[in-house]
Amino acid sequence: MRPLLIAETVMTPPTFVEWLTGTGLLAWSHRSLRVLHSDLTLALAWEPADTDPILAVGVAPDGSCFALVGPRQVQVRSADGRVRWAVEHGRVLSTGWPRPRCHLAGDGLLWLFLPDGAGDQLVVLDTSGGGDEVDRRRLQTVEGSATFILDVNRQHVGLHIAVGPETCLSHRWTTGDRRLVAGRTMNGCLADINASGSFYLSMPHGSGRIAIRDVADDSARVERRYDDMPEFGDSDDYRMYEAAAVVSDDWVMVGVATDQGDAEQHLLLSTRTLRPQTVMDYGIDMPQNSICSAGGHGRWMTHDARLGVVRLWQLREPHTDEVEGQLGLW
Repeated sequence: MRPLLIAETVMTPPTFVEWLTGTGLLAWSHRSLRVLHSDLTLALAWEPADTDPILAVGVAPDGSCFALVGPRQVQVRSADGRVRWAVEHGRVLSTGWPRPRCHLAGDGLLWLFLPDGAGDQLVVLDTSGGGDEVDRRRLQTVEGSATFILDVNRQHVGLHIAVGPETCLSHRWTTGDRRLVAGRTMNGCLADINASGSFYLSMPHGSGRIAIRDVADDSARVERRYDDMPEFGDSDDYRMYEAAAVVSDDWVMVGVATDQGDAEQHLLLSTRTLRPQTVMDYGIDMPQNSICSAGGHGRWMTHDARLGVVRLWQLREPHTDEVEGQLGLW
């Protein structure tokens, strides 16, 4: 199926991109940041001349301020770039791997993931209190690669941490009275969450299984081996990559390869069965791990990190190449 191209933009590589629920696209490098509206038109552009290299960025939901994580400090600036406050975050970080991550919440809390050889750290700061430390927790991973994943109302914070090809830990955090009050280790490997926050997509990092899991109790609605994909999984060169997205309540998108090339195919899977429904026909090759979440509602992004091209896509109707009743034959 050929999807509908909604918008396209180019970010000078190397640039990191992520979708911010309720805001749009955040794109940043060590020396600049861009915030784009949900149609990929520019909302904010900033290139600092007075900061250390930018290692991680967070943007407030209303766009009023942004957070920058540097090698030694974290600072919050207003939308015009003026520094509101800056504090030491307690680590000495490099511009290489692994990278810190941050999330600037709408409730005045700033979440930091700090990779650490003695045990990774989750730190929460009070943005209204000048960066006062609310809580600091030592995690069970060491120098992991983390991603914050939020539901649509940003009331809960999901944290996915990958350590090498075989280990993944996912957590779901809640706060109360401006403190961390609960942290739940999830059974699955959190990749993306649906717009309403009722289920999440778990990818097969370490476990070998892909699943749709309930957020409330972490039970699996449907689960299958990553290589149990008719017409794909029986290839000797079959691989499923980690980048994936929840496209809607009915569909998720995953990337697979069936040869030794550098491109991947994007499969639309049913959230009811996790069976392939159709293959995306973009008219161009997609590089590995190019799928990015775009908040659901039938949309997702692709990011070519080498060329810096970001594209926003929309599903067309119908969402399957199959005839009515054919699913029962799989």
